[in-house]
Parts: sequence; structure tokens; C-alpha cells
Amino acid sequence: MHLPFSHLLRQQRWFFLLVALGLSLQVASAQNYGSVSGTILDGQTKQPLGFATIFIAQTTYGTTAAENGTFTLTAIPAGTHELVVSFLGYETLSHSFVLQPGQQQQFRFELAPKANQLQEVVVGPDPHWKSNFATFVQNFIGKTANAAQTEVVNADVLHFTFDPDTRVFTAEASAPLVIENKALGYRVHFLLEVFELDYRTSRVFHAGFPRFEAMKPKNKGQQARWEKARLKAYQGSMMHFGRALYNKNLEAEGFQVRKLKRVPNPSRPPEEEIQAGLRRARARLKGTVVISANPQGAEDSLSYWARMNRLDKQVAYLYKDPVPYDQLVRLEAASGQTVLQFTDFLNVVYAKEKEELGYVNQNLFGKKRAPGPQTSLITLTEPSTFLEPNGMIINPYSHVVEGYWAYEKLAEMLPLDYQPAVQ
Repeated sequence: MHLPFSHLLRQQRWFFLLVALGLSLQVASAQNYGSVSGTILDGQTKQPLGFATIFIAQTTYGTTAAENGTFTLTAIPAGTHELVVSFLGYETLSHSFVLQPGQQQQFRFELAPKANQLQEVVVGPDPHWKSNFATFVQNFIGKTANAAQTEVVNADVLHFTFDPDTRVFTAEASAPLVIENKALGYRVHFLLEVFELDYRTSRVFHAGFPRFEAMKPKNKGQQARWEKARLKAYQGSMMHFGRALYNKNLEAEGFQVRKLKRVPNPSRPPEEEIQAGLRRARARLKGTVVISANPQGAEDSLSYWARMNRLDKQVAYLYKDPVPYDQLVRLEAASGQTVLQFTDFLNVVYAKEKEELGYVNQNLFGKKRAPGPQTSLITLTEPSTFLEPNGMIINPYSHVVEGYWAYEKLAEMLPLDYQPAVQ
């Protein structure tokens, strides 16, 4: 049977329209991405640094420069990024930039050679290295179930110091840390810039540039387990919270956000009064101890002042109503960026997932309880900061977290380009 030419023409026209529609969809999708390219040079000689490492921090986007020092990164999502360049024997260089949809940006990085440093004379192995490394792992990798399957491959590049006056423990790395997370299926190359553990405040701060590399699964079953573990790590995380806040769908994603205010404990005497009472009580113990069944006047014993000293210096008041979005984020007209801005603390509860037993049982002397919803606190150390669509708070120095988010460390970290599978 032969079809009329006009019918064939109509078929061809429909085929053309379908192809054109497909192309337009591809173009529209491509417009959400951009690319970066450039050259890596020695800052003194201006000679190319072939095979330097270039990557977008905390993502899987990365490459190695060609022999002539040139590089190209394509299909980078639009937004704010930190481009990092490293090369052995040179100072690491990073640059924060905003990539517009469809934009092609070019850079020239001129790296400075590291200054020659006199090698320290090592008399013998550090007798405290193993215990220091264990402290570092617990506070950098974490103590979660995923942390148990995470290993620092090149631990020998780590060096530790402890200042007894400030009670600050620090770690430095002479080369990028290579960390294999067999729970999530990522190999993380971490350029450690700062690691500090302050024993006085029990606060940990670390900063650096992680580059994620997806590990190759042994089989489909392992890949499926990794995907499941990645989704579990994502749900309730700071990344998940940031994305939900940016899109203003916190409750739909399982988050309950309420304001929390901390004030001085009215039941606790002033610090000067407590210390003076402790000194008086200890002085009395040097003489005859008088025990009376009917003590006169206010209690002034060592046990009393010790009890006052144990009272929390602050008490917290949790507000009843959820925090409105206009008290959390606003759009900055000049830049078009989303600004994160709030006062006091945010009490963030993720109701769709329970706490790990390891988190519940951290305090060996605390009252035993069943795991509850994951609860975290976040406060700003600056008046405001920027929030990206991928959930990243741009300035790592702008906020402090407590609670469950502080418990989850590098072993739960996902690349910023991670996207959960549609359920």
C-alpha cells in the first residue's frame, strides 16, 4: 500500500516537530549549566603547571590540567562555587565565583611556590600520635555507623599539637587527606585548612576543600546499598534543611523550626558569689567541721556551693509557634541571592527519622532514653549570610551548629551536586 505524498509530508512534519521539541528541551536544560576553563601557571616563572588538580569544592566536579596547564570543566550548575587549584609544592589557591546559566567563565591561576621550611629534627616517634589520631577521627570523621566504615588512607600526613594554656588541640596535614567512605561509596580528597578542638568550650571547627570521587561498586547490589545509605545521610541533614528552607517547603520535607532563646539561669548565683562561697567553704574544712541538726542562716557548705556551681549557666526557652519564612530568609534585590538572617537560635527537628543509638548513648552517666526525632540547633555568628539553592551556607564561619548536626560529621557528608532519587 502506498501512502499519498501529502500524508508522508505530514508525517515528516510531525517528526520534525518532535525532534525540534526534543532539541528545545535539551537547550532549556543546558541553560541551567555553565562551564569554566583556564590555565594554571607558576606565579614566578609563568610556566604552565601541567597535571595540576582543579575542582569545585564539595562536589564531584573536578579534572586534571593538561600538560600545557589548560583545563575545562563543563556542565557546572549555575550558582555560587568555590574553584580550588592545587599542585604539589605550591600553595593551594581558591576562588569564589558566581556562574550564570549558560555562562562560560575563564580564569588564569598563578600559584605561589611554598616557602622553603627547615625540617624539624625528629628524635623519635611521637608517643601520643595514636591517641591524638583517635581524637581527630572522632571529631572529624565522626562516631556514627557510617564513620565505622570510613578510613583515612594516608593518616601519616597528619600532625597534631596541643596547647595546654589555651587547651586547644589542632591538626595539620602535609598533603591532601584521602578518605574512603565505604558506607556511602565516596573517596574524598580533603585539603585541610583548619582543624581545632577547643576543650574549654567543647567546640570543634574545621575548614577545607573536599573533592568527592564516586567509588566503583563491585556489583549492582553494592550500588543499591550505597544509594540507600546516601539517601539516609541526606534526609534531615543540613544540606536537606538548607534546600527545604531555600524552597520554603520545610514542613513538607519533615522539618519543624522554632525559635529558641537562651538567658542566664535565674536559679544560679553570680559566678563571683559561687567562687567566693567555694573558697569560704574550703577554708572552713581546714579547721573543725561543725555539723548541726538545725543550721542557722543560709546554707554555706561546700556541698551547697558545689551544687550551685553545677547548675547550668543558661536556661533555654523554646517558642511554641513555627518561625515564619520572612524571619528566616529574604531576597537581596541587588544580587538576587537568598539571605539567611535570624536572631537567637533555631531549634530544628527532623520528624521523619530517629536519632542513632550512638548519639543517644553518648553520655554514659546520663539518664537512659529511647531515640527521638533528630533535633539540632543553629545560630548565626554574623548578622546574615547567603544561602544557595543546593543547600549550602556560603560562609562556613557564619554559623555554629549543636545537637544532631554537630554529631554528624564528615562520614555523613555528601557532595553538593547530590540529588536524591525521586520516590
